[in-house]
Formats: sequence, C-alpha cells, structure tokens
Amino acid sequence: MISISRKYTDVFIILLVIFSINIFSVKFATEGILKSIGYAYQLGAIVISLPFIFRKSEGFILPLQLISISIAFSIVMAYFSWGQGVVHSMSTTPYLIWFVFFYLLHIRYPMHMIEKIIISYGFIYMILFLFQFTHSDTVYFGFKDEFTIDRGIIRINFPGAGVFFLSYFISVNRSVEKSKFRWIYITFIIMGIAVTFLQVTRQNIALVMLVPLFHYLKRVTLPWKVATLAFFAGAMLLLLYSDNPVSKGLIETQKETVADGDQYIRVLAADYFLTDFSPNTLSRVLGNGFPNNTSDYGKYTIYLGDTYGYFLTDLGFIGFYIMFGILPVIGYLIIFIRGLLMRIPEDYQYLKYYLAFLLLTCLTSDYTYSMYFIFSNVCVLYCLQLIYEQNKIAREYNTQLP
Repeated sequence: MISISRKYTDVFIILLVIFSINIFSVKFATEGILKSIGYAYQLGAIVISLPFIFRKSEGFILPLQLISISIAFSIVMAYFSWGQGVVHSMSTTPYLIWFVFFYLLHIRYPMHMIEKIIISYGFIYMILFLFQFTHSDTVYFGFKDEFTIDRGIIRINFPGAGVFFLSYFISVNRSVEKSKFRWIYITFIIMGIAVTFLQVTRQNIALVMLVPLFHYLKRVTLPWKVATLAFFAGAMLLLLYSDNPVSKGLIETQKETVADGDQYIRVLAADYFLTDFSPNTLSRVLGNGFPNNTSDYGKYTIYLGDTYGYFLTDLGFIGFYIMFGILPVIGYLIIFIRGLLMRIPEDYQYLKYYLAFLLLTCLTSDYTYSMYFIFSNVCVLYCLQLIYEQNKIAREYNTQLP
C-alpha cells in the first residue's frame, strides 16, 4: 500500500510536470492568474530543493550543480550587463527547475513512477497536438497568432515536447518486453512517428525512425539486420520522393539549407552572438542572462529576431552559452560523456536514447535548456544518477568478496 506521504509526493510531481511545461502553453495559461500560480508552484519546488544541492560530487551531481547555479547567477548577469531588473528576471524561474534534481535525489523518488507520469503526459501531448492540428484555424496552444503553411503542411511545433520524446523512447524500450502493456507501447510508437512527421522537423523525424530501428536490430541475426535495413532504406526513399506536399517541403528545405552554405541564417546568427552580442568580457564567460520580453534587453533580442532572423533558440548550445555562460556548457559535456559511456541495464536503455537525442540536436535546437524539456532532462539525469550509484555499490561489493 502506498503511504499518504508518497501519495502527496506523487501529486506534487504530477503538478510540477504540468506547470513546468506551462500546461502545454494553452492560451489561457500564458498570462494572468494561472501563469502566476504556475510560477509560484515552480518557485516553491525550487526553494524546497535548495537545501539538498550541496552533496558529494559524484556521478551527475557536479554537472547539475554547474548548470543550476550558473542559471541562478545569470539573473545577476542580466542586471550587470543589460540592466534587467530582478522583477523582469522572474521569467528565469522555469529554467531553474534543474534544482529539483537534488530534491528527487533526496527523497529517492521511484523510477517506475517517473515512467508512468511521463508516459501519461506523452499521451496527453499527442491527443492535444492532434486536436490542434485538426483545428488549426484557431491557435489554442503556443504563442503564435496564427499557423502558416511551411514545408508543405500547416506546421505546428507543439509545446511540451520533452515529455513526448521521453515517452517515445520509453515505449521503444518497453515494446520488446513481454507484458500486458506491450501493445500500448507499440501504439504509442506508431502514433509518435506520425505526430513527429506532421511537425516536419528533419532531425526529429530521422531520430524517431532510427532509434527503434537500432533498438530492434540489436536482437536479430545478421540476415534479418540486412533485410530490415534494406526495407527501411527503400521505404524512406519511397516516402521522401512520393508525390505528397510534406515530402516535397522537406526536400526543398534541405536544398535551400545546402545552397545557403556559410550564408545560412543560423551561421550568421551564431557569428553575431559569439562575436558582437555580449557587452563585456564577464558576460562572455558567465553569460548575459535570460531576456525578458518586456525589458530593454528582451526587446533587443526580439528586434534581432524580427529584423535579421537571429534567434537564440535556433542556436542550441550557442544560445545556452550566450545566456548562461561557459560553466553549464561544460556541465552538459560531462553529462554527455559520462551518460553515454556508463553501463546501463537493458530495461533503461531509453535513458541513453534520450541523452543521444539531446546530443544530436544540441546545435540546432534549444532542447538542452528549453522550459518544455528541462523537467524531462532532470528526470533522465536523476534516473542515470540512481543507476550510477547502484553500479558503484555493485563494484564495491564485488571488490569485498573473498
């Protein structure tokens, strides 16, 4: 039987997930009292996590300390470098959810409960996306005023994708297990591929196709591997060169990117932010802080985006570095190296898949630090930390055997 305190903790985590992704940025939650409640709830979670941040630096603790403290200190840097006041810097709150890692570690929250909560929100994400996609004449979720046709389709990058991708990788891992829930996971995979394809982001489409292929092929003989790869390659070519607007849009976008070369807008934006944006040497090391849209600093970043197409969120790690400095980037490099090289039980390979997903998209997206991904990132790193500690105990036990 679950204790009353555990039930309260479950409710606390369930609500924290939905507030951390701003209730999928449904229109009525992006301003007013509900937005204030969300910020207050997250701030409360951060405050109760603070006493547990100073722990022995092993596993993933040091990089999480670097990331959390650097983002908190960026509030000071935003004031020092751009004159952005503390009130404006309250918009940094969703980016401080990193601190919750230490709270989860303190209470040793069960990994299986994290999986259940994330999977539930993953299904909600897909249902809400399909609702918005079929009612695209009105914007119910996100910050756009209207959706436009892009890459051959009405493009809707639905908010809250962190829980979706983590759910997808969990489903891939669990779909090969013999359980009564297997068909639920398989259904999630099929729906997940469709939802990703409809959002027409090239890297995401490639990765959601390749991860299950890699996972399933590990378990079959060489002839089956060759046959499966051949079938997959043929199916992808047929899909890409079929006469449908989505495929045509993706191909045209790729051609435009290649043709732009060093004049590609992201290359130009990266060059500007790295060389001309930071107003002083200290902000080049410790970051400029997160820009609030209503401050002068925030208005300037909006001007750069509207006038030149220079968006920090399009630059991945570069945007992360510009806002929060070099230390959290070092923290992430430690995470990638340690996480991808460590030994993980077969039941939890999805943790590596998610980490590899972040690594492969870290230069072209804000998934490493977006408020829509941070809680999912925290969950993955928390689970990796538990496995790291279990591995350490197992090694110490073995060395003590006669």
